[in-house]
Amino acid sequence: MKKILLTTDLSEESKVAFAAAKEYAQAFNADIILLAIIEDPAQAAMIYALDFPVHPDSEIQMQMKQKVLQDLENIKNVHLSGLSVTPIILEANGPVHTEIINYAKNNSIDLIIMATHGRTGLSRILIGSITERVVREAPCQILTVPGEYKPANKKN
Repeated sequence: MKKILLTTDLSEESKVAFAAAKEYAQAFNADIILLAIIEDPAQAAMIYALDFPVHPDSEIQMQMKQKVLQDLENIKNVHLSGLSVTPIILEANGPVHTEIINYAKNNSIDLIIMATHGRTGLSRILIGSITERVVREAPCQILTVPGEYKPANKKN
């Protein structure tokens, strides 16, 4: 195993996969490709809770890519330090799961690691549908990492 694809939508929920990726990369002396996919500027505005409407122009796209790249660099430095990590940003031309699968196929990825859930809201209701679709269609092995287990309140 030489190449691990670690996906993130930069949400808190997606962070659970970082430690697993680090362990696998260390165990197999593998490189990590840290992948974020930008779907559209309006979606990014919601993610980053911007106070203004976003219209898809090249200036906004460039600023968004720079912000996402900064976030990926931070993940690399904080969660994946000491490893060979290449941050990659893709602009989606289709469904996110298709972009992940195509990237894996076209770049000889050996293992995809991703959280079972990403952003909250509608995408959460659809039970990590991106992860589910990647699992069904990926050209390589996949490790899905569930969110932290939170036990129900116990009565003492």
